[in-house]
Parts: sequence; C-alpha cells; structure tokens
Amino acid sequence: MVLGAVGFLPLFGGPGYEQSLASGLVVPSAAAIAVAIELSAGTVAPLACVGRAVATASLLVAVAFATALAHGLRAGMCDLTGGAIFFGLTAGLGGVMGGLWGALVAEVRRGRGRRRLTCVVLALAGPIAGIAVSVARFYGSPMIFAYDPFFGYFSGTLYDTVVDVRTELWTYRGGSLLTLAGVALVASSLARRGDGALALVSTRGAPLCRLVVGAVALLASLVVTAEGPRLGHWQTAASIAEALSGRSSGPRCDVIHPDSLLADQAARVLRDCEEQLAADEERLDAHLGARLTAYVFADANQKRRLMGAADTSIAKPWRREVYVQMSAYPHPVLGHEIAHVVAGSFARGPFRVAGSVGGFVPDPGLIEGIAVATSPDDDELTDAQWARAMLELGILPEPRDLFSLGFLGQNADKSYTVAGAFVGWIVRRWGTDVVRAWYGGASLETRTGTSWGGLGDAFRAWLRTLDMPVETLAYARAKFERPSVWARTCPHVVDALDRAADKCRDEHRFDRAVSMYARAVERDPHDWHARFDRGQIALRYGEAPAGREELARIAGDEHAPRTWRDRAEEALADDDLIRGREEAAANAYLSVAARTLDEDAARTLEVKALSAADPPARRAVIDLLIGEPGRATDSWLGALSLGLWAGDGRSSLAAYLAGKNLARHDEWARAAAWLDQVIASGFPTPRIGREALKERAICACVLGDSAALTDVARRIEAGDSPFAGSSGGRREWLMALIGRCRAR
Repeated sequence: MVLGAVGFLPLFGGPGYEQSLASGLVVPSAAAIAVAIELSAGTVAPLACVGRAVATASLLVAVAFATALAHGLRAGMCDLTGGAIFFGLTAGLGGVMGGLWGALVAEVRRGRGRRRLTCVVLALAGPIAGIAVSVARFYGSPMIFAYDPFFGYFSGTLYDTVVDVRTELWTYRGGSLLTLAGVALVASSLARRGDGALALVSTRGAPLCRLVVGAVALLASLVVTAEGPRLGHWQTAASIAEALSGRSSGPRCDVIHPDSLLADQAARVLRDCEEQLAADEERLDAHLGARLTAYVFADANQKRRLMGAADTSIAKPWRREVYVQMSAYPHPVLGHEIAHVVAGSFARGPFRVAGSVGGFVPDPGLIEGIAVATSPDDDELTDAQWARAMLELGILPEPRDLFSLGFLGQNADKSYTVAGAFVGWIVRRWGTDVVRAWYGGASLETRTGTSWGGLGDAFRAWLRTLDMPVETLAYARAKFERPSVWARTCPHVVDALDRAADKCRDEHRFDRAVSMYARAVERDPHDWHARFDRGQIALRYGEAPAGREELARIAGDEHAPRTWRDRAEEALADDDLIRGREEAAANAYLSVAARTLDEDAARTLEVKALSAADPPARRAVIDLLIGEPGRATDSWLGALSLGLWAGDGRSSLAAYLAGKNLARHDEWARAAAWLDQVIASGFPTPRIGREALKERAICACVLGDSAALTDVARRIEAGDSPFAGSSGGRREWLMALIGRCRAR
C-alpha cells in the first residue's frame, strides 16, 4: 500500500533510483517483522529458518517490484533493464538482508514467549540502526552518500541527476552476499536440540567444513566493511584528506586539496578562501569565530567518489567545512558555500542552518537565499532583475511558499534566484540584523512588523521599480520555466544518456553519440541539449545538409527555449563562416548578440563577427573557437594563428584574446601586459571592454597590484565606461572583487 501510493509521484512511477530507495526503506523492515513473528515460535531447523527468511523476503521484494512495474506501465518505463538491476542491488538484496535480520531476531526471542510487539521492535531495530549509522556518518564526516545493508544506496544530493549502478554498489553488495552465504553455511552446520537450543551437527567432516567456510565468509564480509574507504563505501575526514594529500593553511582557512597542485596554485586557492571568508563576514556583519576548512577536489568524479556530490557544491556549517572542485580564480561558488558556514554562526540546531523545530526541519529557501544574497554570481542581470522578469511573466512564486520545503518543488534556478532577491531586499529594507535574527529562528513577520502577505506585496512593488532590458522576458522564460527534477520525464536516464553521449562526442565516437542522443530524445522530446548536439554533429562531421536542417528547425521552433534557438543560429553562422559566407555569418552573429542576455555568449558572438572580414583574425577564431569541417578545435593551431595575428601589435581584438588566454593558463603578468594594451588602445565593443577590465582586475588581484586595481575601478566608474550601458550584475560583482582584493 505504501509503495502503491508513493508510485503516483512522478519520479517514483516505475523502476529507478527513487522507487528503489523508497522500497529499500519499506521492504526490509516489512520482511524483518514478518520473518521475526513467523519464526519466533516453533522448532524449525536453523538452515530451514534461513530458507524461510529468504523466501518470505523474496515474496515481499517481488510484490514491491510488481508495484513498480504496474506504475511503470501506467506512467511509462524510463529504463526497465537499468531500473531492475538497480532495484535488485538495493531494495532486492536489502529485503533479503531484512529477512535474515528477522530470522536472527526470532532466534533471540525463541523460547521467551511469542510477543509480537517485542518482535516488531527488535525487527525494526536493524533497519533503523542502519539509518542511524548513515546519519551519524553524514553528521560526523564530509560524506553525504550512504551504503546500507537494508536500503542499499542513497546518493545524497537532489541536484546530481545522474545516479547509476556504480562499481561501489557491486562491491558493497558482494559483502552482503558474503554475509548471506556465511549465515547459511553456519546454519547448515547446526541442529536444533529438543529444548530449542542450537548445537553442532558434528565436530568433523562436512558439517565442520561448512562451519569453517561460513566463518571465513562472514570474516570476509567484515573485511569488506572495514575496507569501506578503499572500496568507496564510506569515508571520513581523515580518509579524504589522505586521498587528496595536499594541505595549505592560512590565518583563517585550511584548504585540503590534491597534492598535484603546484605551489602557486595552492597558494591562490588558499588566498581565495581567505578573501571570500572575510568578504562574506563583512556582508553578513558576522564573525565565524573559528577556522574554516575547504575541501577542493580535482574534478567532479573525484568529488563524487570521496564525498558524494559530483556537480553540486555543498557546505556543512556545523563542521565549518565546504566542498568544491577546482576552478579558475576567483572560484565561482566558493563564496556561496562559505556564506552557508558564516550564516551558521548565528543559526541554531545541530546542523547550524535556518529551520523550524529548533533548526531540525530545514528551511532551504532561507538557507540558499542568504548565500545567494551574500555572494551573488557575475551574471549580467542581478537576481532582483531576474525576479522582476518572472513577475512580468506571471511565474514569480509567492515568497512565503519558497521559505519552506516548497522551495524544492520549483525549478532550481527560479528558487535560488527569487530567494536570493527576497533576502537581499530584506537586507536593504530592514538591515542584516533582521536577516540574522530570522535565520536564527525569529519570526520575519514579527521582526518586520509586516505579514507575509504584506511582505509579498511590498517585494513585488519594489521589483516593479527596477529597470529591465526588453530582451529579458524571452530569456527568463527559457531559464525559469523549465520543470524541476521532480516534474521532468525520466531525468536520471535522460541526463545519463546525455552525459555518456557528450563523452562519446568529445572522443570523436560520433555514431555512438548520435545513437545515445536519439535515445534521450525518445524519452524526453524536450531534451534540447540532445537535439542540438545531434544536429551539430551531423553538420560538422556527417551529413551537413541534414545537420543544417535539424539546427534550422530548432532555431525556428517558437516552443524551443530562446537560449537553444540562439545556439542553433550561432552553429549555423559558424558553418557559414568556415565555408566562406562571411557576411551572412557576421550578420547572424550580431543579430543574436544584440538580443541575448548571456554576457559571455554575446561577447563570443561579437568576437566572431569582428573576425569575419579580416583573414588573419578569421583564421585564428576558426582555429580557437570553431574548427574546420570534420575537425575539432585545436588549441595548438589556435595559439599559432593567434600569435601570427597579434604579432603585428595593431589589433586590439587580438591583444584581448591573447591576454584572456594567457590568464586562463595562469600567466598573470604576461596577460596583464596584453590587457593593458587593449585598455590603452580602446575596446572593440563594450562587452569586450567589460571582460578586459574584469580579467585585468583578476590579474591585479593575483599579482597584488594595488595601482592597477585602482585604475580598473576608476575606469569602471567613469562616464565613458563600457559598464555604463550594462544592467549592473557583473559590475557589482567586479567592484566587490576589487574591494575584497584591496582589503587583503
């Protein structure tokens, strides 16, 4: 009945990760209770007890899987084979382990009276103890994932949608099978006496051999458990630090990082942590009062293996720790995660986060909203401007609905953006002390003297006063009207196919990639990523006419998100450029650049457009950003072409590209020299000017060049600044960066 009801939730409607997790929380407990009650009376032989336990558990597992199949037939199967394997390795074997635990409970209770309540309590104690161990590991270590003998596997994060059967799950269940085999072999060497007590069948021969082999199997199962960190079943702070092996410490931060980092790279990561910690404390008018530890992993795969979150960065405020992966300076999300830890200094409860019931029930809207408001990203629009666009589109959530578990039901971009805009507005209107009190458990209505309805009305009235570029609505619709993971069609399967296809594409296994993209589109016709890349592969490496036709369909599809329509138009323009249709390409680039709100994409379009009429520039841009038909981009060819183009010293655009690429390779002083040349000679476009000033400020931060920071700040604030016509989001971010570097 429970699984039948749960199956009506979209993500639980058929065999898959969520349904297997739900089954793993229900079936093993039911099996343990049923077996414990059934076998607690009577004189069934030990091996027969094990057999009855496995049979009863298997029946319940079959019922659970049949329920999943029924919902799959109702709602549509995403991946029957993969879902069945996942179910078998999690809830399937977990149910059998639950039955085995029930048999052990029955053995303990034998001869003490058939009290059902006692059997039920002891039967539930095993699965509950397993959950308690997982919670203790979550609380007491960096890890967020969990392997458990009963429920099987919990990935730990809502936003990493690729959850598949991994080697770690196979090895973990290998340990479960050793346990099952060991118990069965030991039971086969035992007999039940007349009084119900157990005794060895024989001290020699086959029974003794079975006893020894069973004991060895149980010992091997314990070894698998003990070797958990090596096998990836569990981790501790010490085991993760040992795996990374690098450590850098400053006045306030300890950074645990891969020992492959060079000394200057490690020093830069440490400096970033120290600066962002100080900046977040200043914005929140709070002091952490302790050291902060930042775990910086080499990439998403290492991060997933060691602590559980792949593409999602997280923080544990109660441990004063953050977990991110390597990225360019300044790190794009480190400040956001540190803000969670700083906010924990005025939170309550064991997890040091905002929430009700003493902080035990988290408020994800306030938790994420305060971090977004404290450490905004460098988007062209501010969070408040995006919220204004949502208001115009009629998709702005009620603030009160966001500051509860309802936050998780929205598109993640929408939830984070509106929560950040609302918290930022509260700070502007009532100050940080009100936000700190609210985060610490006080009523916002009491602190502001305004009801939630009044707060929502005032927030919307303030949003209407904000300026907003006319193009914002189309891009806001594309960004915020996407469904949340809970409402998407087969998100785990589709995203796994897309990721595997992307890998094949990057390895030039194009037929395999196209096949996987096609399978993704079959499951989700609105998977624009798969549709676009399928067309792009055909255009560049296969049948060009078919590829152009596919991309033209996306570009002209009014139901497609504006962002994907723009990308399709850009891909078509790239094809025009490399095939000698320079004027058509330039016009298309400028048309898309004029309307897009993606600052980085628009700037790249302008670079391509400017290069169209200049053969050396066109050669460099094709080698750097596009690639010839049938060939991928080649960084060596791109560097050679850029060097030949920039060598005469006459092109400001070439100098900009040289400076930006040198900065990407951590050649800060050389990058600064080229960027100074761009600043002195004039910016090719305002967008390129904004990026040149941003990159020059980053170089100055790394080099500790206070004079250059002052000059960049002056140019940003000048009347003829390239930021004069921008929306303000990136300008605010850049001035905050300069401010924190000056404060060092």
